[in-house]
Amino acid sequence: MRIATRIFLYLFTLITTASAVLGYISIQDERAHLLAGVRSEARLMARSLAAVLRFYHPGDPAVDLDRLLADIAPREWQIPPMLRFYARDGAPTGTACAECNPLALPHKRIDLATLTEEGREELLAVGREQFFSIIVPVRGIGDLQQGALEVVLPLQQVNQTLAGITRRFLLFTLALILGLGAIIILITRWNITQPLQKLVGAARQLGAGDLRLRIEPSGVPDLDQLIEELNRMAVGLEEQHLSREEFYRQKLELERGLRHAEKLASVGQLTSGMAHEIGTPLNVISGRAEQLLSRMAKDNPDRKGLESIIGQSEQIAELINRLLAFSRQDIKCWETIDLADLLHESLSLCTMRFSRREKNIDLQLELNVSQMTADTNAMRQLFVNLMLNSIQAISTQGQIKVSSSLTEGRINIVFEDNGPGIPAKLHEKVFDPFFTSKDVGEGTGLGLYIVANIVEEHGGHIRVDDRPGGGVRFTLSFPHHKEQES
Repeated sequence: MRIATRIFLYLFTLITTASAVLGYISIQDERAHLLAGVRSEARLMARSLAAVLRFYHPGDPAVDLDRLLADIAPREWQIPPMLRFYARDGAPTGTACAECNPLALPHKRIDLATLTEEGREELLAVGREQFFSIIVPVRGIGDLQQGALEVVLPLQQVNQTLAGITRRFLLFTLALILGLGAIIILITRWNITQPLQKLVGAARQLGAGDLRLRIEPSGVPDLDQLIEELNRMAVGLEEQHLSREEFYRQKLELERGLRHAEKLASVGQLTSGMAHEIGTPLNVISGRAEQLLSRMAKDNPDRKGLESIIGQSEQIAELINRLLAFSRQDIKCWETIDLADLLHESLSLCTMRFSRREKNIDLQLELNVSQMTADTNAMRQLFVNLMLNSIQAISTQGQIKVSSSLTEGRINIVFEDNGPGIPAKLHEKVFDPFFTSKDVGEGTGLGLYIVANIVEEHGGHIRVDDRPGGGVRFTLSFPHHKEQES
């Protein structure tokens, strides 16, 4: 059963019960009031007639009691009142009725000895009709008791008036119930049924996955509290859903990054093996060229070609040694390093990936502190990762500037380039593992993460800022030792 129907039935029962009780009390009060009026009129008529009969006997032919009764009886009575006379022994001796047929009243005797001056009152029923009766004593001259007089007034008008009041009350109650019922149905429909239907529809939409749904307040405080809780639940579900999607997205990216990192590790191992394999024939080529060079005269024009072969072989050997050093397992070796040499070596390793035609990088150094105590391999990897990021970001020609200074007992190294820079909203994420804004295949998202770990292992910290005029700036701070002073 709908809530509006329940409320209507509850209020209908309450109003009906209250109306019935109120109507019964009101009708009883009105009946008592009307009977009081009839009683008062009957007493007045009885006493008036008793006073007249004090000087006349009912059997006296000079006394026209019917005429007398017609004169004193109210004209508006539908059934006129009637008189009945009793002799000294209490037996009825006759009746009188103004302009009506005498009523068939029950024959009875009365005991005059028990009749008081106030008279005796009672209600009579003749068939379906009801009457009010009052019997008063009649005394003659000398205060002698001559008999008694009974005045009988019909209660038909009283009953008709009460019936009319009852009908009007019932009609009013019915109209009140119907009006209030219609108002209750409309109010419950606007304030309960429709908001509840919206809640049901919203719950279904939430169940179907529409987590962005929000319900407008209905204006009903209790329902608005429920709506607020439902909206709060929708917000929580949406946040959980987005968090779960973000978690799975990061997990997928992490898995891809791990696979790519494993691939790069395998490539590094293969590169190390290839470097060893290349080194042997390279030594043979270099040795043969040196042997041939030693047999030639100094003025032989072919010496220039052999010297070029030897020089290029030595350059290849140096690059192979750098690759082997870079791919070597991390074994912590703290020593004093020269920052300028390490930066040039790192740039040389980075430019191996790009030809001079693709990238033209200008390295500028402003090193107020030229040496520091650190792990050489780790710092080499740190600068290589920073330079690779800069070189990949620079289109064709760019500049990398590295400066160092000593401030408050710490060595500050500022690494900056004139590339496109990093958006400010990504500054907090660039050091997260496997986070990258590059295209697929161009980066693993581990470079800056490794840089941050190396800085932390050396007891330092790193931050990223935008460079004035464009580009990115990394500020690295390391603890200073006295033996590092140049």
